[in-house]
This record gives sequence, structure tokens and C-alpha cells, in this order.
Amino acid sequence: MSKYTAIIFLGMLVIVLAVAGLPPLVRTSLLVLSGLGIAVLGYLSSVVYCSNCKKLIDEADQALPASPEDITTTS
Repeated sequence: MSKYTAIIFLGMLVIVLAVAGLPPLVRTSLLVLSGLGIAVLGYLSSVVYCSNCKKLIDEADQALPASPEDITTTS
């Protein structure tokens, strides 16, 4: 199961828990755990995205090196 599938599943679980006839303590506990799960998976998804961006930036820097003549300074 991918992270995105798990986020969708947890989101549907939140919807079901909101309308289910569970005792308040159980419902609140499950909603908090589902919310924390969504937050953690969302964070982990963004971490992977950022590491891919860094790799792309590093590769672009290697492909197009800047020479000193290209850099203009203003005084």
C-alpha cells in the first residue's frame, strides 16, 4: 500500500467515524489517531519530494556550470 493510498483510506475512515454511532471516547481516540496518521504520512510524502528536488537541483548545477564571466557585479 502506497502512502497516498493510506492517506485516502485514513480520510475515508475519518468520514465513517464521524457518522458512526460509537461512544464519544472511542470515536475521539480513533479520530485523533487517524489525524496523526494522515499528518505523518503527509510529512513523509513531502520529505521524499524535497529530496528528489535537491537531486534535480544538484544535477542541473552539474549540467550548467556558471563561469565567472557570466556573473555581473554592481557597485
